[in-house]
This record gives sequence, structure tokens and C-alpha cells, in this order.
Amino acid sequence: MANQGLLLQVAFTPEELGTTVVQNARVVVLDVLRATSAICAGLHAGIRCFRPVLTTEQSLSLAEQGFIPAAEREGLVAPGFEVGNSPLVFREPRFQGTQIALTTTNGTRALHAARDAGASEILVGAFLGLEVLLQELHQNPRPTVLLGSGWQGKFSWEDTLLAGALAEGLLARSLGYHAQDDRVQAARSLWQNHRHDLRTAIRLSSHFARLASAGLEEDIDFCVQLNACPMFGRLVGEDLLPGLG
Repeated sequence: MANQGLLLQVAFTPEELGTTVVQNARVVVLDVLRATSAICAGLHAGIRCFRPVLTTEQSLSLAEQGFIPAAEREGLVAPGFEVGNSPLVFREPRFQGTQIALTTTNGTRALHAARDAGASEILVGAFLGLEVLLQELHQNPRPTVLLGSGWQGKFSWEDTLLAGALAEGLLARSLGYHAQDDRVQAARSLWQNHRHDLRTAIRLSSHFARLASAGLEEDIDFCVQLNACPMFGRLVGEDLLPGLG
């Protein structure tokens, strides 16, 4: 088999990239609640691109280039911004054809960490587009790191759950991927145990509690809808573009 021996890895947080083989590997960035879900939903709804940036100042400065500034901090819309990282908001017709300069607490930091670590390709994924992302990973096999964005440098339940879904889809279909790290099997086991009731599973996460206390349960419920927005993002230059179409 041409793709025999492709290494599949999971990193629970960007800080763990130092313990993975990233050089010349594809990195799939995951931030279920909510950055990568918002990106996939927005691209599916017709947003032209997202530019991930690290600071609110960078986001605001890109307005001069025609970008709409968007910023989330601690789960909320950042002070001075009208838009955060809600997937439901980015699906509104007013955003079709626009460019979004996005900064978030965890997801955009993970994207920059993947690029700085030397990834050969960077994708972003969500439960919303699980099947089309798996198809991409099947059709274009290469060494792959599934990177959870975590929460302020700590393990994230929901990102690991999605990493497990992707690992299951790749390893169970005998595509030549193999894992040498227990993090892959831990993520896969988490998915196997909770795949039949994601809505309940997501409520076990600490980030659910943070977002629910802010009245964002509608966003949360949307983020765990499997294949509701068949899309993933692909980093091309500085911008995340639709991975399909």
C-alpha cells in the first residue's frame, strides 16, 4: 500500500507540539467550542475567508484592508468588538462574501503554533464537517497530527472527542495510518464511549459550563451537530479558505 506507515498523532494542546513530529506533517486544528466550528460554519455559509490573528489589535488593524474584525476572549465577544466567534452568527446572510479577521482565546493561537512548528499543511475541522474532513484525509494521505486547541494550555474534553472521531475514522478503515502514542488511543476510546450521544457528552466539559453560564447553549448544541455544515478550512498563505468547492 502506497501510504503504508503514515504516522497519526494527537496533541491535546499546542504546548504538546514539542513532543510530536510536526515537520513535514499535516496538522488538523480542532477547537469545537467554538473557533473551528465557527470557521467551518462561516465558510460553508459563504464567508470568503478567515484570517487568524493573535491579538485584538491585529484584528482591528485589518479593517483598513476590508476585513471585518472579530474577537473572542474568555468565551465572550471581546470588548470593543461587535462580533466574536459564534458559528450561528457567522451563518447570517450579512457575512456572505466577507473577510473576517478573527482572534480567539485558544483556536487562533493553535493555528499559529502549528504554522510555527513547521506543518506542511494546516486544516481546521469540526463535528459540523466530520465526514468531508475524513474524506480529505483519506484521499490525500500523509503523516497527520490532530491538534486540540485546549483551554489556556490545558486539556480540552471536546477537542479530544473530535480528535478521537477522526482517529477512529482513519485507523478503523485500514488506510495505512498507524499510531505509536497512547494519546491517539485515549482520544479514540473517548469517541467510542460517547459517539452515540454527543449532546450529553459535551456537557461533561468544563468549557460547556463556561459558555452555558453566558447563555450560549444554542451555540454549543449547534457545534455538536454531525455534518450539518459539510466544510473544513485550509490555510493558504495567511488565510483560511474553504477546503471544498
